[in-house]
Amino acid sequence: MEIPFKLPPFQKYHEALISAGVRTATARGFWGGVTEDGQIVATSWIDANDGKGRFSIFRPLTNHGNLKTQWEVGNMQVGTEIRLILLRQRGNKILGEGGRVVKDAVLMPGKWKIVETLYNEERHRPQAFIEHSSA
Repeated sequence: MEIPFKLPPFQKYHEALISAGVRTATARGFWGGVTEDGQIVATSWIDANDGKGRFSIFRPLTNHGNLKTQWEVGNMQVGTEIRLILLRQRGNKILGEGGRVVKDAVLMPGKWKIVETLYNEERHRPQAFIEHSSA
């Protein structure tokens, strides 16, 4: 798997959330959030990419950080710009099978734009594909 851009240094997931502006005392249960100024922050697994710079994100099952609310009110639509945190897993669980544990994370530079949305029948929830805004 090759990612077509340079990754900044990885850090603890909680540190990446704080760097992105998400206020939280813990990263547990978070899949992103909303900053005080309303910027949406989402996460994706580093291997949830298509090899061309697009990453897959899902509506979270819980509302930690108010990210689920952004999906529910329709703010996660094509054209919406967000911040992206990429996650690496501890271990080698297969993407989509569950049970992954976050090893570390990286807050990606710049804005990322939602370029496609759909309902994922297999996971029973909305999904979006994002790419770097300058792409």
